[in-house]
Amino acid sequence: MGYEGLLLFSILSLGILGLSSGENIHKGVVSREEFEDLKRLVMGLNEKIEIQEQKLLDQENEINSLKGNVEERDEFIKKMTTLSKENLESKKERCRIVPVPTEAVVAFYAYMSANENSPGVHHTLIYDHEVTNIGNGYSRHSGTFTAPVAGVYVFTWNTFTVTNSGNQYMSIEITLNSQPVGVTFVQGGGDYAGVTGTVVLSIQKNDVIYTRTHKTYVPVGSIRSDNLMRSTFSGWCLSCH
Repeated sequence: MGYEGLLLFSILSLGILGLSSGENIHKGVVSREEFEDLKRLVMGLNEKIEIQEQKLLDQENEINSLKGNVEERDEFIKKMTTLSKENLESKKERCRIVPVPTEAVVAFYAYMSANENSPGVHHTLIYDHEVTNIGNGYSRHSGTFTAPVAGVYVFTWNTFTVTNSGNQYMSIEITLNSQPVGVTFVQGGGDYAGVTGTVVLSIQKNDVIYTRTHKTYVPVGSIRSDNLMRSTFSGWCLSCH
């Protein structure tokens, strides 16, 4: 029996209660025992209705609570998604993008880890601390670069000098297969002096590049390389083939 049917039944039963209460119950219509049974039945049905109504109210409250939890969850997910996007953008700004090396990428960079004291003439300079060596063309043991592929290359070398006598000077050559293709000269009267040289060369595979002191000009002073200034050697391929 549905809710409406139970309600209608209760109303009719109450009507019967009003008509049949006390000593006015007509004989042959309903006895007092039947009336009491009917009364208990109606009260029981009313109790069931109240229980069902309470269950419906509890379910409605639970549904509203779940809706609130879903809204809170959605809001939390939205905030976390926004924060993740902001963090990702921030990381992209802070990250240094390094291309994946391929056969067509050749580059190296190295510096001297200590001073080169009083080098003589025709002396090969060795930059023993290797920082970058894509293509494995540079040797930190010999100070030479051997081209792994042919192409157009840029080479640069940076030289600082130092002396205790107040005067230093020297000439530094860069060579291709032992033949000079560039030269720098550094001179200073103070504690130190510096110079940078750059060349652009078209070279073949297995050609050898390195720097050295001039073959006849006698250098005076020492080459300085420390945490304040570095004497360096680097190169990279502009167009490899």
